[in-house]
Amino acid sequence: MRLSMLRPLSSSTARSLRPIFNHYSAFFSSSSSSFSSPSTPFDPEAYLHSARHKLTSQPPTIVPDVLSPTHSHLLNLSLADHVPDLFPANQLSRPLFPPPWPSLASEEATASTNSTQGGAVDGDLTLPQGHHLVYFPLQLPPSRLLPDGTDPGHCPGEPFVRRMWAGGEVVFRDGWDRAMRTDGRRAVCLETVGAPVLKHGGTGATAGQEKVFVEVKRVYGAGAGEGGCDEVVRTCAGPVEEVRRLVFMRGRDGRAGEAAVAGRVVKASAAPEFTFSLRPDATLLFHFSALTYNAHSIHLDPDYAKSREGYKGLLVHGPLSLVLMLSALRACLAKLSPPAAGEGQLPKPYVKSLSYRNVAPLYVGEQMKVCLRRTKSAVGELGWDVWIEGPEGGLAVKGKAVTTGNA
Repeated sequence: MRLSMLRPLSSSTARSLRPIFNHYSAFFSSSSSSFSSPSTPFDPEAYLHSARHKLTSQPPTIVPDVLSPTHSHLLNLSLADHVPDLFPANQLSRPLFPPPWPSLASEEATASTNSTQGGAVDGDLTLPQGHHLVYFPLQLPPSRLLPDGTDPGHCPGEPFVRRMWAGGEVVFRDGWDRAMRTDGRRAVCLETVGAPVLKHGGTGATAGQEKVFVEVKRVYGAGAGEGGCDEVVRTCAGPVEEVRRLVFMRGRDGRAGEAAVAGRVVKASAAPEFTFSLRPDATLLFHFSALTYNAHSIHLDPDYAKSREGYKGLLVHGPLSLVLMLSALRACLAKLSPPAAGEGQLPKPYVKSLSYRNVAPLYVGEQMKVCLRRTKSAVGELGWDVWIEGPEGGLAVKGKAVTTGNA
């Protein structure tokens, strides 16, 4: 059709088309939170049925990897300037592979060679607790990610598209240190996604603020022996097991601003026994995003974080907070451990479990403090309160841990 053939609409035709135009104009100008037509109320049961089918019908994801020391070493380097008490210089200067060089061809022989008396293992090659988070990355090309850079396999679907890391737990079972060693052995992560849970909003100002929680279970193992890769896939159990709790909220265009995420400052009920402070910068967030293959825009794009999500700046990663808490626990256990009577006589203390909940955002460029306090002891065990405070001393992360050792 030539442009000269187009004529202005008559006033009567324009009036008849106005309702249709208004309907589609409202649809395309709405944010992702308005996926349903205003005339169609949100049906929680129908939504959950659809979301449950989407998430639980996915087969388990098998993520293979090789436990070389490179990623762990780079994680140490990225954090060394920010928390030198947790990542001292002598840990950064040691060689990635202390001699003699391990043979990549014989995983079981390597593990046996590096074992010492009494079942303890030389810690030089043991993957530090928490460093599993920079291995086993998402196995998708960027073109298949959601617009915000996140994994579509975790999202329950419109209108709940705004993702946050709500918390989780990690468990290290007996023998984890013998399995998770950075000597080039094969390793695997088995990931399954659970059924979504919808929590309803309140009334008045909080009406319509439902949240959908999704649990992602990850099981890790390595090596060819007992508890190795094949066993992890067959039994869905391994020496390291983790649950990641994600929360999905309705999208927003950022006009709600910081008021939408600001809340009352809640402080810890007791003083910490150990503290480690840092001020994360954009370089640290970039490095951690790169190491974890995490393209979530709230950690990388300040304009997106402000205009689309309503935050005042880039957010610190939930898993980065987990790395810091586990690193702080390891450092405290090292301080509390009595000197060994002889080489290999006492096994190194370690974290048995850590559960945590993210309660407030942590921002780039703002002071944060990792805090720990012993709470109880049993035979061979210590209990801990672990939390992270924001710049005003308010709780941002709240957790509890159990470690080996004695008070």
